[in-house]
Amino acid sequence: MKKVFTLILALAIGFGLKAQCPLTQAVDFTATDCHGTEVHLFDILDSGQAVLIDFFFTSCGPCQQATPKIVESYYAMGCNMHDVFYMEISDRDSDAACQNWCQNYGVEYPTISGAAGGSTICGSSMYNIPAYPTVILIMPDRSIVIQDLWPISNAQTVISALEQHGLQQHDCNAQSYDPQVALSIDEVTANSITATFTPNEDCASYYYLYGSEAQFMEWVAIFGEDLIAIIEEYGIVETTTQTFTFNDITPETEYAVVALPVDPDGNYGDYSYEIVTTPSLPVEETLTFSMDTVMLPWCEVTWITVYNNTAEDATIVKICDDLYELGFYHGPEAIPSCNDTEITIPQGGAIELGIKCCVTGKSIVPDVVTIASNLPDAQFVVMVDDTWSVEENATLASLFPNPANESVTLKGENLGTVCIYNAIGQKVDEFEANGSELNINTAGYENGVYVVKTGEKAMRFVVKH
Repeated sequence: MKKVFTLILALAIGFGLKAQCPLTQAVDFTATDCHGTEVHLFDILDSGQAVLIDFFFTSCGPCQQATPKIVESYYAMGCNMHDVFYMEISDRDSDAACQNWCQNYGVEYPTISGAAGGSTICGSSMYNIPAYPTVILIMPDRSIVIQDLWPISNAQTVISALEQHGLQQHDCNAQSYDPQVALSIDEVTANSITATFTPNEDCASYYYLYGSEAQFMEWVAIFGEDLIAIIEEYGIVETTTQTFTFNDITPETEYAVVALPVDPDGNYGDYSYEIVTTPSLPVEETLTFSMDTVMLPWCEVTWITVYNNTAEDATIVKICDDLYELGFYHGPEAIPSCNDTEITIPQGGAIELGIKCCVTGKSIVPDVVTIASNLPDAQFVVMVDDTWSVEENATLASLFPNPANESVTLKGENLGTVCIYNAIGQKVDEFEANGSELNINTAGYENGVYVVKTGEKAMRFVVKH
């Protein structure tokens, strides 16, 4: 009895006793066909094509009868270049057997042998195919809309079934396109991203846009997971190479810049994208000169020295003076006030900065000039080489030389306790002066601005080695 049952089952399978695929949603798989080409189901569906799968085996009589008709419909539907992508999967055959099958029946679409993964795909853990041939149709949304196309009387049987689901016939000899957009990021600042989009010859037009992670999450909530719909809704359309600056960008934020190409037939190519992170905003450092006022010759350049006392290189990106309309110079080049610039001072280094005032009656440097740098903790010390005003020092007899190198001498009545502070208010020395004169050794002081204080009296001096 067991032998009889086995024979009946074999005959039923061989003569095509049909039972449809039990699934309504596709199961993803990746396999290599008998010619060495990798096939990834969901990649094909995500590109917008439907997928027709013919489950077969080479010794199956009904499979042998149906395959020439399926092959004919393959050519009518555009040879896997348009709306639908054909493939066939054997549950048991070797690669060599499948290659002979393809040659005998003119199969040009991917054929996956049982040995290359077809047995698993056809089996109960995936598509659970009960009989052969079983032809199914999977739409791009991964729904299985045809669970068994049978009987297949002729090629038109297949074509008509596909057309009922909106899939159209195409000429296999029609020109195919590979639209692409090369995307390059030209500049990223705290508030802007500049990118260039370059389409290739197959690209008739393209969309581009940018967005943060939060924006894309919001768009996905509206459109689901359809990136194409998002790009169409929010993107900018162009046809030629464009360089575009996205403004109103948030500092210290990760953004994606995306481009989606479209071919002359209106089909989408693969989108390209770049991920960029915007830097933080420059931090403004206030530089206070070592005297309350600095006398400048009218409309002549006075040179000061700016020291970088931070633990790393610092870049000055803006120098501002809104009150006195000063001109600034770095070497022979003028730096218009408050315009973007880029001057790097190495850690422990210095630059010479020129100041010029050509406004009549305004030949005095203000107390504060603002410098914006790229560091959150940048410390700059400014020294002026020209003649200083001495008005604030009148109450103290004298402090010389100023600027000082190895030492500075303080003279005055009843000096008492003398304290030395650096430019950021830290006490660096303290002395008890016996008499009216005190010599202070400055050889160990770093270059910069210092304040000497005795009693209620204070004055500034500069150390420059």
